[in-house]
Amino acid sequence: MTFGKKDLPFPYNQDFSGIVTRVKGVREATRAALVNSPKVASYLKAGANLVEQNLGVCDGTPAGDGRKQYWSGLRFLTERALSREMENLEPPFLRQKGDGPYRATWATHDDYLNDLLTFLFHAMNYDPQYDAEDETRDWLDDEESFVDAIDRATFHELQAICRMPLFRLQLIMVATADRNDGIHDAIANQYAGALEPWKKIYESTFASRGFQLRPGVTLDQLANMLAAVTEGFALHHLGDPAAGIVGEEIADNLVGMAVLGILNSYLEPVAEPTGLTLREHFRGVSNRARPADRTIDDSGDMP
Repeated sequence: MTFGKKDLPFPYNQDFSGIVTRVKGVREATRAALVNSPKVASYLKAGANLVEQNLGVCDGTPAGDGRKQYWSGLRFLTERALSREMENLEPPFLRQKGDGPYRATWATHDDYLNDLLTFLFHAMNYDPQYDAEDETRDWLDDEESFVDAIDRATFHELQAICRMPLFRLQLIMVATADRNDGIHDAIANQYAGALEPWKKIYESTFASRGFQLRPGVTLDQLANMLAAVTEGFALHHLGDPAAGIVGEEIADNLVGMAVLGILNSYLEPVAEPTGLTLREHFRGVSNRARPADRTIDDSGDMP
């Protein structure tokens, strides 16, 4: 049975124009047809499989030589490993034997890796790996207690991020991004895929619960702050699982505490707006809290 591009699962059935840009071909029409062929999609699937196998959740099983599996860079994405993975793909993906078809598609292995990374970091790839909407996004404005909702969402969000091979791949790529500016664009695309659904949820949740953003902060800024806090804790948790980032109870996690602090600072009730930015609000609080023996002049400097 012969399968076409439309028979492939999402996101491999999508248009890769502008994503896969380094395939071989003398004529532009030949290259364009190759970009959206089952062959190219299958090679991308094989590479994605290797990323998942090597950067997914490690179960501590020793490698074949008895040693622990410590990953270093992208050394697992070799041409030989890719060829082996291509031989084992399940339909509707194509199986290819040997390196001949591969070498006829990309001039160099670096060209393939660039196309693979651009594809993996594309916004279309985020949700299929994330797969945690039921625990995080979908119910956030339905929970009776907003505080409990924050605890539950952050608890499961941290676990979802730590499960994602894409997040671990991102960590590797960020460390070398200054040597390949194209990675910056790819990772920016990945952030768009991650944050756009959250921004919609934030907007609807704040409105349904009677909150609005304080003056001086935008939804984009808030989403970036919350993402940075969550990813920072995820990185810490991956590096040191015993650090206490996540406790035994859902309410006992540092991510929830941090997010609660940010929301408490940047949200205010629609019915009781202060009209103050956070800086203005905290300046007033800090001035009132200052001990009597500490004075401040009109310029804001301590004497």
